[in-house]
Amino acid sequence: MLGLCVLMVGCGDVAIRFAASSTSDVFARASPALDQHWDYDLAADALPGSILQLEGIMRVVPDEEQTVLGAARAYVAYAFGFVEDEAEALEAEGRTEEAAFQRRRAVALYRRGRDLALHRLRLEESDFDEARAEPVQDYRAWLEDEFDDAEDAEVLFWAAYAWGSWVNAASPSAPHPDRAYAIATMRHSVALDPSYYGASGSIFLAFVATKAPGSTPERARAAWDLALDRSGRTNLLAQVTMARLHAVDTHDRALFVELLQEVLEAEDVAPSMRLSNQIAKRRAGRYLRQVDALFP
Repeated sequence: MLGLCVLMVGCGDVAIRFAASSTSDVFARASPALDQHWDYDLAADALPGSILQLEGIMRVVPDEEQTVLGAARAYVAYAFGFVEDEAEALEAEGRTEEAAFQRRRAVALYRRGRDLALHRLRLEESDFDEARAEPVQDYRAWLEDEFDDAEDAEVLFWAAYAWGSWVNAASPSAPHPDRAYAIATMRHSVALDPSYYGASGSIFLAFVATKAPGSTPERARAAWDLALDRSGRTNLLAQVTMARLHAVDTHDRALFVELLQEVLEAEDVAPSMRLSNQIAKRRAGRYLRQVDALFP
């Protein structure tokens, strides 16, 4: 009996780690259910609990690749889809202090998502930090050498998305040394698989083409048209973001209204991105109500 007790105590950590890894696998298999959900408010209420559960699992198995990437995705999704959405809604109502609080929350959430996503890259390639310390042209070469399979697009996409979202939230207009590295990571993800996650990488790069210093309206429009083509116009965030950025920047009210009405009239065009498209519809309605303020 004494020997059995010693054995059980000695195996305790192993059993806990096994259970945590098994739970992580369940989360990974179940994650598409959130992407496919149709109720915005239900998802908003559920995501914080999921994030905390993933954080708990990472206390036990901090290097479980699926858990780390899943947690990074969850943080980015919650910050973009719900916290920044709340900030925008508050800004539209003139409640600037409350909106600023939500913007600060988004920065913190994106930062945690970025930290997790970059940790996931380290788990894939142990020399990531050394590559990141090199000039960006050398970092691009490192990406090409180390990531050459279409399946690598997933981890690169979420790393770039979390990284770039944090940079844009923390320094929306000021230069930031990490911005070029996030963009390089996304470009390589898109090169490996331009269709991944509803061509969201191309939407990211169209955003970059719109905001980059020295960019032209023609270059931005080409990037948006490419994103729309690659998404098959079924990732409705492409139309919404194009309207809010490119159409407003070029003072094209007709394009703005056309794109947003397309979003609001779209049915269930991509079941695998149902929640994302619900977020797009929510924003499209709000932006249309602001049309006179955006195009005085």
